[in-house]
Amino acid sequence: MRNKTSFIWMLIGLLPVAFPCANHADEITIERSGKSIELSGSILIEAQDHSLLFEANDGQLWMIKPEEIRAKQPTGETAVPITGEELEAKLLNELPDGFRVLKKKHYVIGYQTEIAYAKWIAGLYESRLYPAFEKFWGRMKVELTDEKYPLVIIIFANKPEYERYVKRELGELPGSMVAYYNLMTNRVAMYDLTADQFRGPQNDDRKIDEVLNDPRAIPMVATIIHEATHQLIFNRGIQQRLADTPLWLNEGLALFFEAPDLRSKRGWRTPGKINQPRYDLFLRNYANRPTDAIARMISDDTQFQTAETGLSAYAEAWAFTHFLLNRKPHEFAKYLKHMATHKPQVTVSSEQRLADFQTFFGEEMESLERDFIKHMKKLR
Repeated sequence: MRNKTSFIWMLIGLLPVAFPCANHADEITIERSGKSIELSGSILIEAQDHSLLFEANDGQLWMIKPEEIRAKQPTGETAVPITGEELEAKLLNELPDGFRVLKKKHYVIGYQTEIAYAKWIAGLYESRLYPAFEKFWGRMKVELTDEKYPLVIIIFANKPEYERYVKRELGELPGSMVAYYNLMTNRVAMYDLTADQFRGPQNDDRKIDEVLNDPRAIPMVATIIHEATHQLIFNRGIQQRLADTPLWLNEGLALFFEAPDLRSKRGWRTPGKINQPRYDLFLRNYANRPTDAIARMISDDTQFQTAETGLSAYAEAWAFTHFLLNRKPHEFAKYLKHMATHKPQVTVSSEQRLADFQTFFGEEMESLERDFIKHMKKLR
């Protein structure tokens, strides 16, 4: 399975010549795979060849080729996002038999497994992650936007069901990817990771807590938080979907949030804890790090996109993000605000990436590197 983020950038390459007002509603009919599909939402980009980037009223992004368009009509009205009730009906119509829906204030969870697992995910996201995300960025003086759409989570009963879904959506099997956030659908998909161990009554939350309070659950909890953090980052205004945001920043933030806390009943309590597996790998790699490792990571995403270097790149991204958020929070907040202004589908050169970074953190990369390494050694 290629990097879970990189597949998005391999989709249709639009050449943007117009950014229509995203608040204006449009109705579009397209034909795809022999089916007629009616979409309500807003045109975000119209390219030179009349390809479209379209944001539907449920938050899904559609890359539409000109030959797929059968009708296109502005309504003259303001685009109105789908409601939670409308989204519930839409999910039940789209998903396989056996799905039910659990609605919370910010999340709509379609689940095919026991209600106990769906409630555990709902509690983790709604009661823990969402308020912790707001509190953290509030302390950082980073202004968040309200999410336009209910945040959709899809939970399959088991791995085979999940694999079939991923194969349809991404075109290949997920491999070791047990959950993921899709930039295009704006949804987090996963399966019940406790299915092999949980066989109790439907409402027996205690047994699920026992499974998730085991040290072997650390990678599982980390992944669940990591993917939902991506979703919040893109829905609360930290980053724009399909903007050319460096992967170190995108993944570093999710890695900063993901570290589990097995003393907590939910398996996670707050962001910013030492991410022990990432930290250990960073230390193992330390002796062989090139002197310009940070500049390389900022300028180029390649190391995140290959199996040989991917894990090490993620460890480096966590470590550097941890350093910046703890030692240079004001500069980081300003940098984030600037990066959030990047437009979808507009490529940023390697040179510009580094220049953007240096605008807020200074041009002395060698000095920054020394401070970074001192910070990492103090965490031991």
